[in-house]
Amino acid sequence: MQISIIILCAIDGYLWGSISIARIVTRIASPDKNLNQIELPDANTGGTFNLKTVGATTASMVLGPKIGGLIGILDIFKGLVPTLIIRLIFPDHPYFIILGTAIVVGHIFPLYFGFRGGGGLSPALGTLLVLDPLGLFISVILAFILGIFVLKNIAFAVMGGPILFLIWVALRTGNWFLIIFSFIINILLVVAVIPDVQVY
Repeated sequence: MQISIIILCAIDGYLWGSISIARIVTRIASPDKNLNQIELPDANTGGTFNLKTVGATTASMVLGPKIGGLIGILDIFKGLVPTLIIRLIFPDHPYFIILGTAIVVGHIFPLYFGFRGGGGLSPALGTLLVLDPLGLFISVILAFILGIFVLKNIAFAVMGGPILFLIWVALRTGNWFLIIFSFIINILLVVAVIPDVQVY
């Protein structure tokens, strides 16, 4: 691998990931709304608390689930398209993994918005889709079934896909590079929700 291409993928991926589709769509659809100041009721105190993440989930609370879903899909493509292009250009090198990781980092810690971004799940799904579409599909469906019907935990139903994908990659490929990549994506997703968990 060439160091120059690695650096270019890391920088370009981070800058691309830093583009906040949730903020752009909100500004177009409802200019008077501010995603940086979303308050939710606190059942414990009777007051409210502010969300720290700004992404598709935040936008859905302001603009409704349809537009929130659209933003989520666009965020998936934000991770999918550039990662797929790089994989097609360099099929024998893992540059796409570096790019995909950088996109997720940029989404969570965007340079243009004071490092306050979204939870990273959608662009992460986009990058993992390039890695193994079948594995991701099975992992997401299984996480939903386990989360809703077995564990009865909505958080696992939504976030469990990348966790199960890590297990899938480990068992199916045994490729340590891909395993480490999937592990890093999961760590990033956990780090992204820490601010909201702390506030809650």
